[in-house]
Amino acid sequence: MQLNINNLSNNEKKFLISLLDDGSKPNTKISKETEISKATCSRIRKKLNKYLISSYIPIIELDKVGINVFLVLTFQWKAFNNVALTKKVFNELERNPNVIFLANGEGSNISSIVFMGFKNLEGYHYYLKDFRRKYGAYVSNINSLLLPSKEVIKNDYTEVIKKVLGGN
Repeated sequence: MQLNINNLSNNEKKFLISLLDDGSKPNTKISKETEISKATCSRIRKKLNKYLISSYIPIIELDKVGINVFLVLTFQWKAFNNVALTKKVFNELERNPNVIFLANGEGSNISSIVFMGFKNLEGYHYYLKDFRRKYGAYVSNINSLLLPSKEVIKNDYTEVIKKVLGGN
């Protein structure tokens, strides 16, 4: 079964919009909010968990657990034609515990973006030196933007999902 936003029922959309407010919200509360029966809520949750929701994770105040510096790193990957190397490098990046977001796309001077978190500037500095040493021959146009965690204004994509679902 291929489940996506376009083939969700109205009840499934209402359920998902309610769930986006609090991923730990029980079906009984969603049932009251949406006027969907508890049994239907249970069925919808099982379906969404199987086909649409990859996981439930808490949103942590990162500066309170010691992540004080964010790095937005953009670069042009020059070795896409070397499939094995590209796969190896991006698998390494994906497994790196500091990586929060990783994507490849199309741009005039960049192809890749990495969003990372570090305890301090030293961690960032060490990582960037190591990145240049390991991958410098395969990247160009490396740009980095450092962000103190206290300057992160918004870190939430639930509103865009609600908008796509028609909830706002």
